[in-house]
Amino acid sequence: MSYDLYFGPDGDEPRPPDLAAWNNVVTQARDLLGDVKIFEDPPNWDLEHEGTGITVNHWEGAWGISVPYWWHGDAASRVVDLMYQVARIVERESGLGGQDPQLGRPLADVDTAAAVRMFDEVAVRYGRS
Repeated sequence: MSYDLYFGPDGDEPRPPDLAAWNNVVTQARDLLGDVKIFEDPPNWDLEHEGTGITVNHWEGAWGISVPYWWHGDAASRVVDLMYQVARIVERESGLGGQDPQLGRPLADVDTAAAVRMFDEVAVRYGRS
């Protein structure tokens, strides 16, 4: 179970993979997160940050971010903040707008406190708090 963010074009037309954007996302995510693992199987690429569980994928032109619901409280707040910072990198480099389906909002309108509350609710539900 994970908190997911999606990025896509305004229309239904898929976009081709963008290796230059991917490389820029990787560089900036490393600057932000530190050590990350990269998995490459073109046209699919994944970036994983072990310390937070943040995963960025660029599959056949589509982009996504996921974070497992491992966190609650202050740790969730920190991870959510990092997740949204990575999301802004993906938006900037890919040229695609992001969506937060859990909150039903575009990333430009997200409420980080609401996202943290979702992490906390999952932690309570599964006895992790």
